[in-house]
Amino acid sequence: MSDRAPEKPRHVVTAAGRWLGDELAPSGFRWLRGSSRLERRASTLVQQIHIQPSRHNRAGLLVKVGTMLNVRDPDLLGWRRQHPDLVVHPANDFVCGHLLGYASGRANGRFYGDATDGDIDLTDPSQRVSRLAAFAAMLREAVLPWFDEASDPDLIVTSRAGDHTNSPVALVEWLASRNRTDLIDPYARRYLARHPWADGAYRAGAAAAGQHLPPPLTGNFAAALGWSATTLTRPG
Repeated sequence: MSDRAPEKPRHVVTAAGRWLGDELAPSGFRWLRGSSRLERRASTLVQQIHIQPSRHNRAGLLVKVGTMLNVRDPDLLGWRRQHPDLVVHPANDFVCGHLLGYASGRANGRFYGDATDGDIDLTDPSQRVSRLAAFAAMLREAVLPWFDEASDPDLIVTSRAGDHTNSPVALVEWLASRNRTDLIDPYARRYLARHPWADGAYRAGAAAAGQHLPPPLTGNFAAALGWSATTLTRPG
C-alpha cells in the first residue's frame, strides 16, 4: 500500500486490508475483500480478523476502522443441528470472539490492551503505512498467540478469549462438541470469578436446567451459560 492510497474511505479500507493480508500471508491469512476480513484455516477451524469501517468515515475528513476476532468451527454447526435439545446458541459455527483490542497485549494473561487498541486511524495518507506496519507487528506478537489459545480446548478455558468472548455459552457448546465436557465446569467457575455480577443470573439458568425447563432467552448470556453448563454436564 502506498501513501497515495485512494481517498474514498471504502477504497482506503480495502487497500489497508489487502496490505495487511500481504503482511500476514506467511502466517496463512488472506484478505477476503467481499467479506472485509482476514481469514485462515487451522485444521478444522476458521480464524478471522474482521475489518470494520467506522460509520463516521467521511472522505477527506476521517478514515477509521475497528477490528473483531472470531474463531469458527464448521463441525460445531453440525453438532448443534444434531443436538437441538442441548443448545442455546443458534445453529451456526461460532466458537468465540471479541474486539481485537482486548487481545492486543501479551498472551497468557500477563498484560492486555483495551477495545480502542484494535482501532486504526487511516485518515492521514502520510501515516497509513507506518500505522498499518505497527498494527501488523501487534497482530504477529499478540493476536496470533490469541488464536492459538482460542483454538485449543485445553487452553481456551484459561485464556483471554474465554474470559472476554461475547458468547460464553457458545464456547461451552464447542467444548461439548469436542467431547471435553470435563472442561465446562472449570471454565464456568473461572468465568464467574471474573464476572461476579453474573452469578445470580447464572444460578437462575442452572436452576432452570435442573428442573428440565427450556433454556432462557439468548440475550441473557449469564443465565444461558448456567443452563448450558448444567445441561451439558448432566449425567447420562
